[in-house]
Formats: sequence, C-alpha cells, structure tokens
Amino acid sequence: MERRSGRIPTGVEVKILYCPNEYSQQRQFERPANIYPILMAMECEYYRKQGHHVAWRTDKTLTGHDYVWYDKVIREPEGIYFLDLPKPDRIFTHAMDYAYDNGNFKYTPGTYIQAASGCWWGKCSFCVEKDKPYIVREVDDVIEEINECKSLGYREIFDDSGTFPIGGWLDEFCDKVSKVGIRWSCNMRLIDLDYKRLRSAGCRMLLFGLESASPKTNILIQKGVKVEDIKYIKKASEAGLDPHIACMFGYPWETDKDSIRTLRLVHYLLKKGYAKTAQASFYCGKDEQGNESQRKYVKRIYDVWRSPAFWLNKLHDIKDTDDIKYLWRAIKKGIMRD
Repeated sequence: MERRSGRIPTGVEVKILYCPNEYSQQRQFERPANIYPILMAMECEYYRKQGHHVAWRTDKTLTGHDYVWYDKVIREPEGIYFLDLPKPDRIFTHAMDYAYDNGNFKYTPGTYIQAASGCWWGKCSFCVEKDKPYIVREVDDVIEEINECKSLGYREIFDDSGTFPIGGWLDEFCDKVSKVGIRWSCNMRLIDLDYKRLRSAGCRMLLFGLESASPKTNILIQKGVKVEDIKYIKKASEAGLDPHIACMFGYPWETDKDSIRTLRLVHYLLKKGYAKTAQASFYCGKDEQGNESQRKYVKRIYDVWRSPAFWLNKLHDIKDTDDIKYLWRAIKKGIMRD
C-alpha cells in the first residue's frame, strides 16, 4: 500500500521513495511544469542526512513492485520547516535532466535554487503559496549554494521562490553574487527596483506575473498590482534585463472582450521589446474551475510570431550563439505547443 503522509518517528529508519512529476514544483493548480523540483530535492536531502533509505525516481521508471518495497512515497513537498532544509544533492536528484530543455535558461546547463519559501505578497487566490509563511535563507547560505552549482558546471541559476526577497537582503545578495560570475534569474513582482543594479550583479531575466489586463480581475484574484505597473517591465528592459511575463485566461467572470484585452497587452509588450518572452496558463482556482470558453486564448499569445516588429526586436537582441540557441528553443516550443 502506498503511503505518503505522516511524520517519520525519530530514530526509525524508513524507506522513502521520491517520485517527482510535472506538478511537484508548480504553484498553480492547473498548469504542469516539468522543472527541477528544488524544494522536493531539499526535503529529500533532509531525510538522507537523517539516515533514512531514500530513492529518487520518476514514475516512468517504476514498477508495481517498487512501490511495495517502500514505506513512504512522496510526489510533492511535505512542508518541512524551510530553514531546516539543507542544500540539495543535485547529482543524486538528477538535476541535469532538467538543465537544457527549459525556457527559463538561456545559458545552459541551468538549475534551480530557492532562497525563500513562499511569496512575500502571498495573497493571490490562484497560487498554492497563498497565506503561507514567507521564510528567507541567509544570503551567505544561498551564495554558497550558487558557488556549488557553478562548480558542478551550471551556467545559469533560476531562483524559484514564489517571489525573490527584496530590501536589504537583495542589496546584500547583489553585492555578493556579482563576485560569483554566474547568470541568474528569479520571480519578481511588478515593483520599483534598481533594475540596473540587478543587471550589473548578473541578473538576466525577471519573471513578472502580469495575469490580466482587467482591473476587476486583478482585484478579484488579489494580485495587488495595477495595469499601469507594466511601466516596471519597460524599466527592467531598458536596464538590460530580459523580462518574462506570465498571464492567465479562463477566469470565470471574464468575457471574450476581457481575454482579448489581455492578449493585446501581452502582444504589445512583446512587439515593443519591453517583454522578451511570455507564457500563458488557464485559470483553475482552489475550489473553482476556469471558464472553458476562454481556453482558446492560451495558445494565441504565440500569434505574436507573425509580427515583423516582434522579429525585428528579436534580431536586435541577438549578441552571441547562446542568444540564437535560446531563440530557437523558444520557436520550437511555440510551434509544437498544443
């Protein structure tokens, strides 16, 4: 019988099987994302250091007999206190399997870290981080992990904290990470920051949650931003960063008119070169389903490929072979997307 819940008694050796999947590191309820499940990997190392028998495998490599042999099967983070978690063993957890075919990395191989648990805003209705504590690791601990990643051959880091820490923590981090000599990216809210300083510290891409062009929707999902805050996307781009924007369709209360308004805003930002890349997902709240009539707009963000203005900006952004490879990966994803 498969078991996955319940605390492990102290002093008892347990056979634990980790089975990451496309939802293990995803914050939305509906959107799968096959990325390195950094939080699970940290929890995995926590149990290994306690002396338990731990295995890390995907469902595709398992048989029914494998499940019987283990006492505990884990497919998502359990919520172990964040500051108790050690840095993951990226070799044991096969981080290189996620290092290349991933839109978050221009410079491959790339890997994920997590400087904080949750999001310091923590109010968005569609996010699994809603109302969870926001706990931040010490800057030196994060820098130590980044140095370790560099020694393993990784060229780019993406921090998958719900939102990257700001304030004095960010100032200290920029001072120290600039000495490491590695590209890094992170999730960030639409706020006023010294984006030029981030760029000089090695930051490449900021992932902004734009979500919707509808003021009503942003209020209902408790996003805490206004449409005019898109000025920070432009400011980040002018500082030399690569803003990536995320939007969502299928809100139960939205009409075609609302969805088209969001679509046009995303296309405008891409055509102007303020946003360099974008993604769209379908709304699925914790206790409600999205409006299926709006699902058609998810893939329509890729219609921007037909715009000459978009391509002129893309050609202008090409500086080296990494840019060409990154653009080609993005093209393939857009062409092959359902």
